[in-house]
Amino acid sequence: MLRLSSLSTLLVLLLVCPPLLPAQEGRVRLAGVGRRGENEGRVEVFYNGAWGTVCDDEVDLNLANVVCRQLGYQRSFTWAHSARFGQGEGLIWLDNVRCHGSERSIAECRSNGWGINDCTHTEDLGVICSPERRPDVQEIGESPPSPRNHQSQPRQRNSSPQAPPAPPGLSSSSSARGHEIALHRNPTSTRRSNISPQENGHEIQIVRRNRGGSRVSQPSGPALPQGHQLPSRLGNGAAYRQRQEAMRSSTNRQQQSERRSERHQQYSGNHVEPDPECHLLFSVLEQWSERVQLEEARLRPVLSGSNRGLVTEGVLEVKHAGRWRHVCSHGWDLSSSRVACGMLGFPAAEAFDQNAYRKLWDSKVADPSSRLRAQIGKKAYWVEKVQCKGVEASLSKCQVQLSLPRNDVPCRGGMHAVVRCVPGSQFARYGSAPAPPAVPSAVRLKAGPRLGEGRVEVLREGKWGTVCDHLWDVPAASVVCRELGFGTAKEALTRAHLGQGTGPIHMNSVQCTGRERSITECNHRPVPLYSCKHNQDVAVRCNVPNTGLQATVRLAGGREPAEGRVEVLMEVGGVKRWGSVCSENWGLNEAMVVCRQLGLGFAARAHQETWYWPGSSDAAEVVLSGTHCTGTEMSVQQCRRNTNVYCPRGGDGRAAGVTCVETAPDLVLDAQLVQETAYLEDRPLHLLTCANEENCLSSSAARMNWPYGHRRLLRFSSRIMNMGRADFRPRATRESWVWHQCHRHYHSIEVFTHYDLLTLNGTKIAEGHKASFCLEDTYCPEGLHKRYACYNMGQQGISVGCWDTYRHDIDCQWIDITDVRPGEYIFQVEVNPSLDMAESDFQNNVMRCRCKYDGARVYMFGCHASDAYSAEVEDLFDHQRQISNNFL
Repeated sequence: MLRLSSLSTLLVLLLVCPPLLPAQEGRVRLAGVGRRGENEGRVEVFYNGAWGTVCDDEVDLNLANVVCRQLGYQRSFTWAHSARFGQGEGLIWLDNVRCHGSERSIAECRSNGWGINDCTHTEDLGVICSPERRPDVQEIGESPPSPRNHQSQPRQRNSSPQAPPAPPGLSSSSSARGHEIALHRNPTSTRRSNISPQENGHEIQIVRRNRGGSRVSQPSGPALPQGHQLPSRLGNGAAYRQRQEAMRSSTNRQQQSERRSERHQQYSGNHVEPDPECHLLFSVLEQWSERVQLEEARLRPVLSGSNRGLVTEGVLEVKHAGRWRHVCSHGWDLSSSRVACGMLGFPAAEAFDQNAYRKLWDSKVADPSSRLRAQIGKKAYWVEKVQCKGVEASLSKCQVQLSLPRNDVPCRGGMHAVVRCVPGSQFARYGSAPAPPAVPSAVRLKAGPRLGEGRVEVLREGKWGTVCDHLWDVPAASVVCRELGFGTAKEALTRAHLGQGTGPIHMNSVQCTGRERSITECNHRPVPLYSCKHNQDVAVRCNVPNTGLQATVRLAGGREPAEGRVEVLMEVGGVKRWGSVCSENWGLNEAMVVCRQLGLGFAARAHQETWYWPGSSDAAEVVLSGTHCTGTEMSVQQCRRNTNVYCPRGGDGRAAGVTCVETAPDLVLDAQLVQETAYLEDRPLHLLTCANEENCLSSSAARMNWPYGHRRLLRFSSRIMNMGRADFRPRATRESWVWHQCHRHYHSIEVFTHYDLLTLNGTKIAEGHKASFCLEDTYCPEGLHKRYACYNMGQQGISVGCWDTYRHDIDCQWIDITDVRPGEYIFQVEVNPSLDMAESDFQNNVMRCRCKYDGARVYMFGCHASDAYSAEVEDLFDHQRQISNNFL
């Protein structure tokens, strides 16, 4: 029985205390990238003829101290998680290493065993050792005394004091550790510049001991008072008062020099002589904390899966150094949740009852077979501390600690942080057309290639205007993004990065704290006339929630990722299937929605034939037809379509396709020029023969007795500016331009502009059109060069920032109003009316004016772009006589 009991005891000891690793197999070295010296780097251990790394699970300062002392350094400053010095190669020799701190080698510490681990090289351990070597490795000479200790002082009271003797009971032998702190209290004086730090308030003097135990040498001087002992100068009150009187007599002569001295020598109430080693340690720790970058964030729903719709609630996971981690709930609050939701594309976060998550957490931790139970003990599983104010643009701007010092068990008593986000109004009705916000917003984004991007425009007094980029930053951009129902801002763009606007510039020097509900609540300055130009317009890129819509459409067969046949995922007979789109009525608006849904920018072409782009084998059938989009939908599935698929054109080679581009032009009419140049002309018919061939006259002209008589024409000049980020070019190549014999020129675009005269209720009573026979750079601002000219059948187009002018005396630059009665009307000009060419913004292609015709003269007033005013003001425009001009 005794022998059996001994065997049982031996087995228990072997299980509880595994054998120590042999020291001769544990040579250590530091390697890696980003090292600032030989005393820091990735820890590598030599075993069985090969070098390998150490996993950072359960690491603490004891392990780091053992490694540093084994390398010949005195101690460790800190350790580095998550492959801070780069990922190693080959084997990972050690994991879950536990040291007491007294071991001579890492091989003497306990671990899972050589080569036994569940880590990857993203968890390689690094250490930062103190630069001082161990005395038994390299002898360190005494450092020379500080120069300040050898400076002669003119007065005894200003000399550096000698360190007091050690109090009884304290030994000055080598076993003494730490620093000796002497606290002195001296009277204040008005002559601060002539008084040493020791006489000014409190002085905390740190007296370091050298390695041999003796104190660092101090210059000789009067002994400091002990306990409640008064200084000698205060022992005789009468003598002290006499000295004070003598000092006051010379005060006036010294005031000027004292003021100069105070600028150079200011002592606070507490004067501290820092320890150089402590300063180096704090510097290393501070630099290390600044390197924590949380790259991404995501929510993982654990209570109920989300097969469709936005994930707005779940366990927060953040990515650091390429690895996803959980955030500890200790210190996590609603302000931090607001920042996390902003990164995920949501404008706000809300509090909720987390008891269900706590119960689920406790049940998994209590389950021995749970994977969570094995993971939560690893430091690499956690980000232990995140504290945010709620105004940061991302969690990386918050105070972040991967692990807490002297905390062996990570997130003790806590659980993973849980977040619930509030989606924006445009995402509330996910799966159908976006719901309009309850209150129209006073800010909008224009000409952005993707959802949540664009030039910032603000509504003020019924007019939309831009914002000047002085002091524009991410906090202000985040206020704009949240106001529009998105998350925080990824970028705050300046210098008209997403194109120039038109109209007034409403705001400048915008400064926001991040808590404002609207950009109009931020501090800003008005814009003096001519002090800021539209080439300084600001723009934003916002964080947008992951709706999953991008995965429901794809492009197939294209030579590049941004082109191909459109294939969509639709529900057919209760089953989701991939299929093609019928190309009947397929245009640029529909193509724009597809490109934006894929995150590929603008649509350059909408293809109705795709013979040259083979489709996918699982998408041969047409599953979507009759598609009609307004251009503002978030997915092509949200556009109006046929309930039952009907496609007489058929699919395959006649399926719809798109070509997407990152940048696009943006044509805008100069409304002021139209208003200034409008006039009436009675033109004889014999001068209108060519215009009649191009259908530039009203239908009643065909019933006249040609060439006798005349037509009354409303003539005007038009200037079309390209305010986008790409040149405007005709879609047709020169080989396909149409030659007009009468006017003796080519038409690159058959219908480039529409001219209409409407009644106040919108009925068209007269119309005209202008074919583009010559698109060229008529004028470019200073610094831009003309690139397009019509001379000798040259290349046609309008460069970015330039404009093309059609003078009032050109044929077809009119509306035939011969049959129009006198009255008040609305004059309307529309550029690119059939949407043949791609633009970044089609909403500003229409210009409208109020027009009064009395039978002999015509008056134009209130000319403006169609998107220049709010909906309320635009409604008043149709029913009131006066409206302020919109100058470009």
